[in-house]
Amino acid sequence: IQTEDFDLSAEVAALRAGDAGVGAVAVFVGTVRDRNDGQGVSRMELEHYPGMTERSIEAMIDEAHRRFDIRAARVIHRVGPLLPQDQIVYV
Repeated sequence: IQTEDFDLSAEVAALRAGDAGVGAVAVFVGTVRDRNDGQGVSRMELEHYPGMTERSIEAMIDEAHRRFDIRAARVIHRVGPLLPQDQIVYV
């Protein structure tokens, strides 16, 4: 959970670092749209509940490890004020 933006290349490199067994990296990046339900969006503000948010994300990562043969996972979720085209989430 963070307010600052993230660098996609740096995050992918961190997942691959030191593990020559990685054959692929799949990434989802969510961004702020400029429209929602036909209405223009000029900004949005995301809030979170410290502790609860982290536990929820950790539970999703634990479930992914349980269900799929993954080597590693990383989730970044931004909070605070965001503008259209800003990155929100990295999974």
